[in-house]
Amino acid sequence: MRLFEISLVFYRFTYKSYKLTLINMKKTFAFTLTLLCLLYSKSYSQVIKDPIGPVFYAYASQNINYPIGAIRGSIYGRVYASFEINSTGKIKNVNVIYPLVSQKVSKSLGFENEIVSGLSKIPKLNHVEAGKYILPIAFVYKNMYYGDVNYPTNRISEDYFSKDFKFLQEVQITARSDQYRSLRPYSNVPPMSRQIVEY
Repeated sequence: MRLFEISLVFYRFTYKSYKLTLINMKKTFAFTLTLLCLLYSKSYSQVIKDPIGPVFYAYASQNINYPIGAIRGSIYGRVYASFEINSTGKIKNVNVIYPLVSQKVSKSLGFENEIVSGLSKIPKLNHVEAGKYILPIAFVYKNMYYGDVNYPTNRISEDYFSKDFKFLQEVQITARSDQYRSLRPYSNVPPMSRQIVEY
C-alpha cells in the first residue's frame, strides 16, 4: 500500500507542478501502473509460493501457439511438458511426457513441436528456482460450427508424479474452428471435436 501512496503522490505532483502535456501524463500514468503491477505480482507469487513466477507464464502463453494441424482436425486436449531450468535461468531439455502418441500423429497435429519451440524461446528468467518442472498446457477448442467449447478432461497418470519434478500452474491456449479456413479447401465445415487421447 505504501508504494501505491508514493506513486499517487508522484503522479499528482507532476500533474499539478509542471502541467504536463497529455502524452507525458500518459507516460507517467503508465509508469505508475507498471509499479503497481510489479508490486502486486511480487506479493501474489509470494502468497502462492510459485517457484517460477508470473513472467514465465506470460511468456509461455505468448510463445506457445495452438498448432494449425490440430485446429484443422478439431483436436483439443491437455498436454504435459517437462523441462529443466538451470542456475542461470535458462530453460532446457523440453519434452512432452503425456499423452504419448506416435511420431506420425505428433507431426501431423503439431502439439509437441509448438510446445518445445515455444518454451525454448523463453529468455533467461531471473530470480527463478533452478530445477525440474512439469507444465500442464490446456488446448481449448471452440468449434464454432457445432457451437461447442471443448475443455480438455484428460489428466496425467499418477505414475508420472515424482519428487524430482515440481508441478506448475496450467497454461491455457485457445483456438477457434473458423481460424485458417483456407486450409479446408473442399469445405468450411470442421470435423467433430475430438480429444487428443481419442486420436
